Amino acid sequence: AALFVPSGSMGNQTAIRAHTQPGDEIIAHADSHIYHYEGGAPFALSGCSISMMQGRGGIFDADQVRTAIRPVESHFAQSRLVIIENTHNRGGGSVWPIEQIQEIRKVVDEFGLSMHLDGARLMNASVASGIKPSRYAELCDTVSICFSKGLGAPVGSAVAGTTEMIRR
Repeated sequence: AALFVPSGSMGNQTAIRAHTQPGDEIIAHADSHIYHYEGGAPFALSGCSISMMQGRGGIFDADQVRTAIRPVESHFAQSRLVIIENTHNRGGGSVWPIEQIQEIRKVVDEFGLSMHLDGARLMNASVASGIKPSRYAELCDTVSICFSKGLGAPVGSAVAGTTEMIRR
């Protein structure tokens, strides 16, 4: 299922809100779009903090995710969602290696987390890597895509996921 939204930021934020509840923590790169360019929305709209990963070109690895996951205990924000951005805007258009996403997916599944793909430039990643957008998308629980980035539309984005997630 999918939902049309006016902007990529709105797509990301609807996905974050669908995956989380106030007090949860998101695992994302320190240079991620959701942190730098979405007006504090994860904090304001969903009440979530962000555990900021480091990594060249906006890319982090499964071991970093594993280390960032907080213990399930009342003193900690609960790790709930991992967000990757492909291609990575502040990373100079870095394309995530599919193998790295697969490894992160294993950790996400092991700990019962969710994963969102900020795919504003997913078509660019697909052209650069030769990997179909659907292959990237199947590794994530939700995916956003921006129609004005690389596709030439004047406005608009979509967020896609299960019917239940999109209804939420």
